[in-house]
Amino acid sequence: MTDPRVLHLIDGLRASHLSGLEGARISASIPLSERLLNELASAFVPAEAPVREVSVHPRAGNRLGVRARVARAAFLPPVTINLEIERQAILPDSPLVVRILTAPGLVSLLGVAFPLAAMLPPGIILQDQRLLVDVRALLERQGYGELLPYLESIRVTTEPGRLLVDVALHVRARDGDAAGSLHRPAGGGEDRRDEGDV
Repeated sequence: MTDPRVLHLIDGLRASHLSGLEGARISASIPLSERLLNELASAFVPAEAPVREVSVHPRAGNRLGVRARVARAAFLPPVTINLEIERQAILPDSPLVVRILTAPGLVSLLGVAFPLAAMLPPGIILQDQRLLVDVRALLERQGYGELLPYLESIRVTTEPGRLLVDVALHVRARDGDAAGSLHRPAGGGEDRRDEGDV
């Protein structure tokens, strides 16, 4: 069990907007295994959703397969929709773009059986053959909105069996601090994409 004093300290830092940590930089690479992804999928798909047995399968080359059964047609075999991360999010407002590789005709046919757009949580929009993932909206919905001013970048990639999330945070110095004047706010006026972004 976490020491209550540590929890109190964390709560105090959150309430003070990380006062005392000015200048801190945090870079983290978070690997999410296929097992953990599927536990998250089970937690996020509501019981009344028109699909069941949803599973996510990360693959090489920034691709994923999402497999599910149509709840109202249990006699049908599972359906797999293949996805590819097409463009990384550029904070604060440009979304992560995920392209649906499955044939457009099949996606339309599947839409008759279960409305994909209606299943998506707030912050994810289906637009033509693409999913637009609003990082800001997802973080706010999960209660992490206070991290947004410190989040400089987030990059999502895949490899067989794992989804990799790389994040960079910077607690900027207060106004008037010379060190703080050297850094623009996240997404402030320049394209932060790396040359290797998909």
